[in-house]
Amino acid sequence: MNIATSADKGFYHCLKELVQSVNTHYGKPPIVYDLGLTEEQKESLDATIIPIEIPTDFQNFGTGHCGIKATHKPFCVKHYFDNYDEKMIFLDADCLFTQRVELDGFDVAVTLKADVERLDLEEPYGGILNTGVIFFNNSAPELVDAWLKLCAEDDNTTDQKAMVDLLGDAVDWKHENKIYDWHGLKIKVLGTYYNDHHFRKGCIYHFKTNKHSGDLYPKLIEAYHQGKNIRKILRKHRKELKAAE
Repeated sequence: MNIATSADKGFYHCLKELVQSVNTHYGKPPIVYDLGLTEEQKESLDATIIPIEIPTDFQNFGTGHCGIKATHKPFCVKHYFDNYDEKMIFLDADCLFTQRVELDGFDVAVTLKADVERLDLEEPYGGILNTGVIFFNNSAPELVDAWLKLCAEDDNTTDQKAMVDLLGDAVDWKHENKIYDWHGLKIKVLGTYYNDHHFRKGCIYHFKTNKHSGDLYPKLIEAYHQGKNIRKILRKHRKELKAAE
């Protein structure tokens, strides 16, 4: 089992915490695809750093949307399986392992964005999946190649929407922890315990959106290392922001 991620210099403050958690819980350094880290940052990390050139603009939407497209991910996954045989978890740099996790019984597992009853099935860009954590128990070339093709050719897609578009005909998103057949591949849909951005004691915490911001993230990480309730820190921060409006 290998753990892989990708990051540029703007996510270094999160990446170093992820790297530490991987070394702690897996006893081996993660693989980091370098999207623009500084030399000093790379030298400071106990990780295998792999430079990669992404042939598409994975950061900015062409029209009508804002935010990062993250369409670099299938390129990183394809590179990984072109060079490694071990199964792998690919996750965002603003994630953190709270314990070791290794799952079997499927080929690929994706994680829902929200609890089943709160899914927004009308919003494929960000209402169904959170591709910040994906489990690969094998190379799944049919899925990875199709994912890469959609991400490379559609300037108005995201990595998440592309994955939803691919799996949508085979998967009932309203039923988590089930395994579905997608062209002979076993696809499992996991709940937010494996991609926990609400900090409900999941096995992988995800400091997505403003939670990885420079002013909030250090407070949340300090609370985590001190064994405090991160949710309380987050609620306090939000109340302070609202009071300042």
